[in-house]
Amino acid sequence: MRERLEAYLDLLREYGKVADLSSARVLEYPDRQLRDALAYGEVLPTGAEVLDLGSGAGWPAIPLAIARPDLTLVLVERRQKRAAFLSLVVAKLNLTNVRVHADDVRTLRLKVNHVTAQAVAPFPDVYRSVRHLARLPLVLVSRKGEDWTQEVEALAALVPAEVFHVKRLEGGGSLVAVRVGEG
Repeated sequence: MRERLEAYLDLLREYGKVADLSSARVLEYPDRQLRDALAYGEVLPTGAEVLDLGSGAGWPAIPLAIARPDLTLVLVERRQKRAAFLSLVVAKLNLTNVRVHADDVRTLRLKVNHVTAQAVAPFPDVYRSVRHLARLPLVLVSRKGEDWTQEVEALAALVPAEVFHVKRLEGGGSLVAVRVGEG
C-alpha cells in the first residue's frame, strides 16, 4: 500500500503545476495529508460505493481507493485537466475500484449511499447537488471548518440530518459525517 501511495504523491508532484491540481503547500506534509484522507475510511462500511464530489487532485478518493480496495469509488470532476490527471492516476496505479466521471454530477445516473466532498461546498449545497443520486439514508462526509454546526443546521432545515462522526484532522478542521434520512 505504501508504495502505491508514494506513487500517487510522485504523480501529484510531477503533474501538479501543469494540471493546476493544488497548491504546493498540500505536498509540504504528505504523511499528514494521507492520514487525513484515510480518516474518511473510518465512516465508510465494507464494500460501500462512494461518490467523491469535486475530486480535484484526488484527495481523499485516491488514498482511499489504495487503502480500501473493498470500496468502489466514482470520482466526479468537471474540470477536464483535473479529470485527465485522475484518469492517468487510475491507469498508472491500476486502481480497478475507481471510475472517473469527467462531467458535472448532474449528468450521472447511479444511486449511492455515501458521498465524500472535500473542500467543495457547504453541506446543504452538496446535498442539493447529489440528491438525485441518493439512496436514503445518505451519508455525507466532508472536511469542515469551525462553523460546521451551522452547515448541519442549514442541512437539517432541508431534510432530516444527524451528525454521527466528528474527528479533528491533523491538517486542520474536522472530518464530519452526517446521515441524511428519509423525511
